[in-house]
Amino acid sequence: MKITREEESEIKGTPEVSAPAPTETPEQPAAAAKPATRWAAIPLWGRVLLILGIALLLLVFVGYAALQGMLGRIRRASATEAVSQQEETFESDENADDTLSPEDVIWNGADTSVMQDKDIVNLLLIGQDRREGQDRQRSDSMIMVTLNKKTKQISMTSFMRDLYVQIPGYSDNRINAAYAFGGMDLLDSTLNTNFGVEIAGNVEVDFGEFQTLIDSIGGIDLELTQDEADYICGRKRDVTYPQQLRTDWNLHEGVNHLTGEQALIHARNRSLGNDYARTDRQRAVLMAIINKVKQMDAVSIVNFINQVLPLLTTDMTSGEILGYAMEALQMNFDSEHSYRIPAEGTYTGAVIRGMQVLVPDLAANQTYLMDVLYHTDNNQ
Repeated sequence: MKITREEESEIKGTPEVSAPAPTETPEQPAAAAKPATRWAAIPLWGRVLLILGIALLLLVFVGYAALQGMLGRIRRASATEAVSQQEETFESDENADDTLSPEDVIWNGADTSVMQDKDIVNLLLIGQDRREGQDRQRSDSMIMVTLNKKTKQISMTSFMRDLYVQIPGYSDNRINAAYAFGGMDLLDSTLNTNFGVEIAGNVEVDFGEFQTLIDSIGGIDLELTQDEADYICGRKRDVTYPQQLRTDWNLHEGVNHLTGEQALIHARNRSLGNDYARTDRQRAVLMAIINKVKQMDAVSIVNFINQVLPLLTTDMTSGEILGYAMEALQMNFDSEHSYRIPAEGTYTGAVIRGMQVLVPDLAANQTYLMDVLYHTDNNQ
């Protein structure tokens, strides 16, 4: 006799528990899809800005690296071996009899503290007449370029080579001897001792390289007097330093296009007028070079810089050069702000140790520099 499962459960006393019917669970919403990358989470406009920013940084980096590479072509001034005081020399002139003893010169000194101004930067351009194979020579040209950050003006001041000054560590001498004795450092110290100016950096070029520099931009346009044109061409013979006659040169009174050789003869001309006229010519040549470069397109300027930098020697770092260049680009540069030391009426001509020199009134010349460069007279 068969016993059913229900009956078996009743016999054992345990009610049968039936399996619960499956319950329906409510449908869960699908989880939000996670982005595959963070880039996908950035909105489109944000991605565009980010790409542009990265591109700009790359351009800046590449441009800066290119500039640094270009500036790496400039020669760096090496440590200067100074001439001992026992080896100092005096560049005497022929048939010049002394009119003043060195002991009779009384220096009234310069106040080096009053010309310290963070908004004024002075850079010195040095031209020296060094032939091939020669060591450091006397500085034949000294032009101080002043960047005034307050007035946004660039000025040029020539220091005449025949200035009789105090040279620290040596006897009083012509100012151009300072560079021959101790290089840039001693020349900067000499300018500071006598006139109170602080030199932030120096750039030096040989006159032969100066000629190459002008030829690299295709020459310059410059206005000449008839005497100046005749002197360059060698047609003027009644002068102290006549030039070789060049019948193939046909320069004339008025505006002329000068080659590097012609411009160099003009800048070094000591036969027409005094040394004041000579420094005026040098600043005029420098201004003509700048005006020519300003007219070039960007590619030509880059080519010019690449050709010129190896001709120069400096004691400035690439960072300093870039910084001063960026400041100068925002400033005015014209021939009206062009000066020379000693200023008119602030010196005495004399012959000392056989040298024809200009003995400056240091205090008067410092006051002049303060007025024209630092604007202490409040005239902008």
